[in-house]
This record gives sequence, structure tokens and C-alpha cells, in this order.
Amino acid sequence: MKKLYLLLCLLPFFANSQALEETATDACRSAKVRAFGRLASNPRARVAYPGDAAIDITYYGLDLRLTHTPNYLRGAATIRFKNTSASLSSFYFDCNPQLTVDSVVNAGRRLAFVRGTDRVTITPTQPLSSGQTLAVTIYYQGNPASQSGFGSFAFSTHGPTNTPVIWSLSEPYGASDWFPCKDTPADKADSSAVSITADKQFVSVSNGVLLGTADNPDGTRTYRWRNSYPIAQYLISIAMTNYERYDTPFTYDGQTMPVVHYIYPETLPNIRPNLDRTTDMLRVFSNLFGPYPFLREKYGHAQFGWGGGMEHQTISSMGGWTTGLIAHELAHQWFGNKITCRDWQSIWLNEGFASYAEALYPEAVSGPAAYSATMNSFLNSARNARGTLYVQDITSVNSIFNSNRTYAKGTTVLHMLRWVLGDNLFFQTLRAYAASPTVAYGTAVTEDFQAIAQQVSSRNLDYFFKQWIFGEGYPTYRATVSPGASASTVSVRLEQRNTIATNPASFTMPVQLRIQSAAGDTTVTVLNDLADQTFVVPTRGPVTGVVVDPNNRILKATDPTVLPGVVTAIPEPLSASLNAYPNPAAETLTVEFTTSSAGPITLSLSNVLGQRVLTKDERLPAGRHTRTLTLRGLSAGQYTLRVDTEAGPQSRVVLVR
Repeated sequence: MKKLYLLLCLLPFFANSQALEETATDACRSAKVRAFGRLASNPRARVAYPGDAAIDITYYGLDLRLTHTPNYLRGAATIRFKNTSASLSSFYFDCNPQLTVDSVVNAGRRLAFVRGTDRVTITPTQPLSSGQTLAVTIYYQGNPASQSGFGSFAFSTHGPTNTPVIWSLSEPYGASDWFPCKDTPADKADSSAVSITADKQFVSVSNGVLLGTADNPDGTRTYRWRNSYPIAQYLISIAMTNYERYDTPFTYDGQTMPVVHYIYPETLPNIRPNLDRTTDMLRVFSNLFGPYPFLREKYGHAQFGWGGGMEHQTISSMGGWTTGLIAHELAHQWFGNKITCRDWQSIWLNEGFASYAEALYPEAVSGPAAYSATMNSFLNSARNARGTLYVQDITSVNSIFNSNRTYAKGTTVLHMLRWVLGDNLFFQTLRAYAASPTVAYGTAVTEDFQAIAQQVSSRNLDYFFKQWIFGEGYPTYRATVSPGASASTVSVRLEQRNTIATNPASFTMPVQLRIQSAAGDTTVTVLNDLADQTFVVPTRGPVTGVVVDPNNRILKATDPTVLPGVVTAIPEPLSASLNAYPNPAAETLTVEFTTSSAGPITLSLSNVLGQRVLTKDERLPAGRHTRTLTLRGLSAGQYTLRVDTEAGPQSRVVLVR
């Protein structure tokens, strides 16, 4: 009787759950997700599995009633699916223990169900035949607040008056903490709808288009949202508090789309300039990747209390407002949302692409130096990556979202692929990948991206993806110079003396060599496909040094160059040991650098005219050092950061905004 009593109590409130389902469009049915370095513990992390393989999800409709004090959720989840097996006598949805399932209903009839530890198994009134569809509504309740992943559901406060705020962040395993679902990115629903009822103080935000609001006799307000595009379960979201709305619409090819920012009132005045960049990013990324994927609906931000950002479809949840973070989460709308990694082992297809956009946007706005500055920071971090980019251990959230590997190395793979293909073919590849009917509004693994890159370039790239995605480590190059057959040539022996464990034992890459001489430098590109290989290259005079990969296009290290009769240490490309972040920077700049011996150093920042605008002198021991520079009072623009030591200078370009 208790379950029946709860159902009767809940039915009047959830009467519109069927209406929600009926309003969701079927237009996309045939088409079947930084903070940089985000890490979290997940005591309940488990191996991702495909959920119930016998069902194919086509729709999620959530009807939610939320209170902040007490922290509680009462929900009705309408799930429509298709049977993919010959005959189906039962099926299940993932549903974690903090949720109590009260009843399951189909077409007004209650269905039998069994509540397991992390799932609910349902028996239909009769077995389903192959291809048959069914819609069930699961009535449930509980406090969904959880430490799963990055904190999949949170009740918190913000501002000087401790205003209530509620939000979700389901990636990777947290969607089933707050609604029953098939908790795998491999099975995207064709559409979704979310209805949120709460106290009138809440402005409630979710995916897609706001269909309308309604004030209820009990002092609550209901917001009804509908998403008409395919969506992964972890990209369905809610965010709700006393938001102030700020609009910056975006027009592309004659079509205007809402860009809507839902921001804490105490935060909005300070971040409007950052938010205003969103439309320019939409323009840049639409030109690079193809039209914004959800033009019929919206893009926007919903502020929440977590320190990074999360790319919820059409409405990124944001805890920070740097240019890099805004660009990262926006780029996910193409790479992560339009195309979603099919499994968490392939998460680099989400995070590597979005992180690479953090370099592409400053390149579009400020030019190649800004791109290089951002990429050099990623390259420095990627040297610390261990293991394959294909994630081996997906029981650990920290492993899935490892900053050095998933983000930094994922970014450098695209940086290196751009070098291998050249700009024209590389960006053709990105646009073709985003538009491909085999993956667009669906899911992908590395092999899908590789196939499209090979088709566009007419090249076999198997070596590239095997060594950089499924292999590990990076090459350490050493160049040895000997006289050539004539005064205008020299022989350069290029060895890979890889000091860390690598797989493969040696790497195949086109490598630039800058042959230095007093008469001038000569830069050539050689295809290095052996661990020990000699090349005859031109020179303008007696060689004074060789720089391997002078433009930092390869994830690598270098040993000192060996010249005839003398060993000369040719420094790593600028900023290989000098790192500065964030870049672009606003108020402070953190500088990391290495000194090979004890002695005086000068840390300086110069403007484009070569005038020093900031200088700091110290005496330091040998080793790695970190210093913070205050940038207040500096004009926005490009500066040269330089560290002078007794061993010589190190420098790199930084941007101040």
C-alpha cells in the first residue's frame, strides 16, 4: 500500500510528464562530454559498461520538483527506448542507491520492478519483440547529492546572503545519481526534455529551448525546457538560483541565435567583458569547424559553484571566466556534444579537441605567437604524461581526466597532426570530421577520426595514431654533425635516445632541422622513421649548431648536438624549460624556469618596443623555480618574458589582456 499511496500522491504533480514526452521533437531520431586539469576522487567509480545492451534509448523526459531546505528531489523520468534483441522479457536502467523508486508506469498501468543496488530492473506486461518501442515513467525521490565524479549533484549557496543554488555535473558516471538512465555515452537519446519546479526565487536552467514558465498556487514556479538534438545522458543538466540574465545574441549566415548567460547577480558586473567574447568565439569556431551544432536552440552559460567548467549541451556550467575556459567549453559543443566519445577510453576526442581550441582562438585573434605560447605550455605538461592516450583504467575518474595525458597530450596530438598534414588539410579534416554523417550527432572512437583524416588527406596515418594514441612516451633526439661531400653540405646523424619507456621504441615523424652557421641558417625537413638515421643537408658555411624541431611542433626532448671536435649544447626551443601561465594573463603571471647552476638571475618583461616594463633580480640555487609577477598597470598586448642566467637567456612570448 505504501508504494501505491506515494504514487497516488505524486500523480497530480507529474501529470505533465507524458506531455513533456509528446512535446519532444523526433526530427533527429535517425541520427544515432575544463577546467584544465580537473581532478576528483570517486569512491564509487566502476568500469563503464554499455548498460542494458538490449535497449536503445530514444528519449529522456525529466519532471523534477526540488527543494533546497531540505535538500530533496521528487522526480518522474519518462524514458522511451527500442528493443534491439529478439525478445525482451525484462530490461534495466542505472539508478544509484540514494534514489528510492516508488513505482514504474506504462500507459497508465503499473509495471513490476526489482530495485537493485545500482539499477532498477523492470518487467513489461508482455515480452517486447525485436524493434518494438516502449515508454515507461519511473517515479522516484531522494537526496541525490553525491561525491560521484566531480560532485554529480549539489545543493549549495553563493553570495553575501548565502543564496541557495542547485546544480548537476554528471560526467562521467554521475547521471544515475539523480535520474534513472542508461549511464553510458555510447547510447545517445534522440531528444530530451526537462521540467523543473521549485520556489519562485529560483531561475531554473536546462538544455535546449525554454518552452515556457508557469506560476503554481503553492508558490512555486515551473520552467519547461526542450532539447531537439541527440544528447548523451551526462550532458543533460540543471542549474538553478537567483540568476541575472545577460544576452549576447549571435548571427551567422543570416541566422540569429540566442546566447544567454545566467550569472550570479554579484558576479555579472565584473565578467561582462569576458562574456562578450563568446560571440566572437562562436564566429571563429564556426569558421574553423563548421556551423555551431545547435543553431536552432541556443548557447549560453549557467554559473555554478564548481571551480571549472562543464560542457552541458547548449548551456555550459561555469565556475570560472577566463578566455581559455570559455573557449574550451564552447568548443565542446562540436567535440564532445555534437560528436561524443563512444567510451571513456576515448575521452581525448572530447578533451583534447576542446583544449586545442584554447590555442586556436588566440591564434585567430592575436596571431601565431599567441598560438605558440599556448601550445608550448601544453607541450611542457604533455612531457609528464604517462601511459597511452587511450585510457587504460576507467575505474578512476582521475585517470580518465588526467591533465597531463587527456588534456595536454590530447592537445599536442592535434598540434602534431597539423604539422604532419599542413594547415589546409588539417582544417579540412576537422570540418569533415564535425560534418561526417557517420559521427555527427552521434559517437566516435579514435578509429573514426583517423579514417576521416586519411580520407581527406589521402594518406595512411596508421603509424601516427598507433604511436601517439595507443603508444606512449615521446622521442628524445640527438643530432651529430659531420662534414658532407662538399663545403655546401653536412651530414646530420639523428638518433632517438629515448630515456623514458616508449612504445614504439622509436617514432616516425617529419622533423625540422635548423642548420646554424655564421653565414646564415638553413632549415630543412626530413622524414625520420628510424631510431638512428643520417641525412645529408645543405649549409651556408661551417656549422655552429643544429636545432632539432625549432618551432616546437613535436612532443619531444633533445640531447646536446655533437659537432666536429666539440660538443655544443643547443638549447631546447624557447620556453621548453621556461613556462608561464595563464597565457593570456590578466592580473598575475606565474613563471617556472630552471637554473643549471647557482648564481644571479634577472627576470624581465619587455614590450614590443623592447622596453623593459618589469624587472626582478635574485640570486638562486640550481634547480627548478617558480615566481609570480604582478601585471596590474600594464597595457593589454604582447610582451617578451625573459630569464637571464649565467648559462644564458631563456625567453618566450606572453599576452596580457
